[in-house]
Amino acid sequence: MQRCEITVPAVPAWPRQWRTLALAVLAALSLAGCATLPQAGPTGRRIISAGAKGDFAVVEVTGVSALPQAETLPRFTALPPSWRTSVGQLAPGDTVSVIFYEVGVRIFSGGSSGQGGAFDPAAKGEKVGPIEIDQGGRITLPYVGTLAAAGRTPAQLARDIEEQLRGKSEYPQAVVQLDAANGSAVIVGGEVANPGRVRLTAAHERLLDIIALSGGHRGETGDLLLRVMRGDAVSEGPVDALSFNNIGGMPMEPGDRIDVVRTRRGFSVLGSANKVNRYPLPLRSTSLAEGLALAGGANENVANPAAVFVFRYVRPSPDAPEQPVVYHINMLKPVSYLLAQKFDLQNKDVVYIAGAEANQPGKLLQMIGQVFTPLVIARQITN
Repeated sequence: MQRCEITVPAVPAWPRQWRTLALAVLAALSLAGCATLPQAGPTGRRIISAGAKGDFAVVEVTGVSALPQAETLPRFTALPPSWRTSVGQLAPGDTVSVIFYEVGVRIFSGGSSGQGGAFDPAAKGEKVGPIEIDQGGRITLPYVGTLAAAGRTPAQLARDIEEQLRGKSEYPQAVVQLDAANGSAVIVGGEVANPGRVRLTAAHERLLDIIALSGGHRGETGDLLLRVMRGDAVSEGPVDALSFNNIGGMPMEPGDRIDVVRTRRGFSVLGSANKVNRYPLPLRSTSLAEGLALAGGANENVANPAAVFVFRYVRPSPDAPEQPVVYHINMLKPVSYLLAQKFDLQNKDVVYIAGAEANQPGKLLQMIGQVFTPLVIARQITN
């Protein structure tokens, strides 16, 4: 650490109050010469000097060619049709119940009605279930055995059951009810009001329909990412960009999964801005001009608009390590306001507005006032 020695010259035989003032001024001046005055960060000159020493690369943004490449944001892509069971067909994991109606000789309700094939008002339904369709897509029923259920509609499965009962029961009829569409539904999770399973119907619900049936998304949409998974295929993009003209109008298929994820993207504004803070960065293009506006712009009392910097880590290629880069833009030039509209901010950017070096004398006088004001107050009290 550099030592700071204060040498006070011989003070003439001035009045006591003048000697006190002289000592206070000399002490403040010595502090200004030996230590840095209060600052929000480095000056623009020090940042440029550090770049010249190789601490990081400095890019002077004086034209369109110097603008950095915009960040690649996720965009929705079409998903191929699934090989899975189509809408309306049963799938592994679904649970069904089978209701048997019999006339004549009965095997489920017992006895005989004696009505033959005529209408029998005494016929009653006997319910078997719920039965879960196993991973192989099969169910097992008494007097029927094992049947393939996956890929069949409830009506088709009922006809299959009736065929198996012929010769065992007189005039059998069966009704298959879908109790829980665990396998032929869509899973919705994340930032929605009612996450869970949404059953698909013959109405062929689309992606936006499923989100609406789940109660819609929660919170602001600017930082929400929608991810749709169908088998090994994934499509994701900003919720703000979702519409019936893109993937939002895609019919959903059994087994699809939908996740609404809230991202934590943001950028920070430091230095001599009016509102130093961390600001959320939505999943869309956000310019440097917009970022400065959110921070209230540069503080005209202490800031140096000619020294606006954006600190960023840049990866030249996917396999290359990150490298620090500082972009310098002089906001005293009118053209810089046009360039700032084309300068896209990225996640974890640091926007820094350096303080004006001309403010140092003012800060020095403020320090002198802080030292001398208590003495004046004490003098007034003693008198």
